[in-house]
Amino acid sequence: MALVDTRRALGAVSELLDAQLSTRTSAMSVDVGRPESAVGSGGPKFNLFLYQVEVDGNLMNQSLDRGQSPPLWLVLKYLLTAIDQTNETDTADAHSLLGEGMLALKELNFLRPVSAPLVDNPEPLKVSFDIADSELLSKVMQGTDEKYRVSIAFQVRPVMIAPGKPPAYSIPVKTVGPPGDEGVVVLPALGARLKSVVPESAVAGSELTISGEGINASATEVRLGGQSFPITTAQIGQITTLIPLTTTLSAATYSLCVITDLGAGREIASDSIQIKLLPEVQNANASGLVSVAAGVHGDLTITGTLLGAPEDNILVAFYREGEVALMVEAAGTVAQTELTVSVSVDDAIPAGNYFIILRINGVQAIDAPEVVWS
Repeated sequence: MALVDTRRALGAVSELLDAQLSTRTSAMSVDVGRPESAVGSGGPKFNLFLYQVEVDGNLMNQSLDRGQSPPLWLVLKYLLTAIDQTNETDTADAHSLLGEGMLALKELNFLRPVSAPLVDNPEPLKVSFDIADSELLSKVMQGTDEKYRVSIAFQVRPVMIAPGKPPAYSIPVKTVGPPGDEGVVVLPALGARLKSVVPESAVAGSELTISGEGINASATEVRLGGQSFPITTAQIGQITTLIPLTTTLSAATYSLCVITDLGAGREIASDSIQIKLLPEVQNANASGLVSVAAGVHGDLTITGTLLGAPEDNILVAFYREGEVALMVEAAGTVAQTELTVSVSVDDAIPAGNYFIILRINGVQAIDAPEVVWS
């Protein structure tokens, strides 16, 4: 049968219990639904109520095929209520019928159904009894038309619902290498394993020292944010590289890795380590300041390196006396060497000295120059 049929597994379990209870007991029928809806029609009979569905925690990561997504493994929790020929649930006849139902459920344990939604279930269905105390029954049987009815609680597990989408298979790789040089290259390791980079927060023009296991003179370059930088010095366990002042990278947090060339167009990368590339503020000057009733407004010009490209998220904050007085969003330039922000008359701030905080793509410049805003 197709696994897509398993999407009807919940209903199929209820139908299976209905058929088995009707066959193995003296009940004339089995109703599926809330207990109060079954009272009023001819008995003796059972009412089967699915009151809870859970994901099976023991099997939730168990796949039918290694490497593929696991199906849903469910635990179905039921209440079984017996109703006698007078449509009562709390009489001796009803209690006797309930005992028949319990015995039938016990005999159903480790059942292997043959219906389409359940036939592919790799595990037999296991039926086990739960505690049906007064607290559980009172919670389930509450409402204006309901009353307490003695019932038996049991669970059925594991019930599988499998996805109908095709598995994510691929063609096996038989050779590695360009034409004329096919074959598998066997390496003594899976690339370098990085331990540290110093400094962890750098500006353009900084030299980085990278340490780790498997680093040696065969390393060919350092890759940072999609750009490659040559190695300046190399020794066992440590290399250095230089982030040039002319880099087109923006200030941000990047993953850094070390590349080793294997020849014939092949390379292997180390694991990655995080590094922050910071903006560098060299100077900040106010100009065109105008005093109004609400404070002072005008322009602020910041110079430095990696001050943000046009597509970057750039924030400039005026900071004084332990708090930010104003935050302004700025637009970067291709050169990333200068920023100009305008404080409008509506955003005028009190006159005074302010420290300028610059944040680009979530990283903050180390220097915060002070400007006189008056």
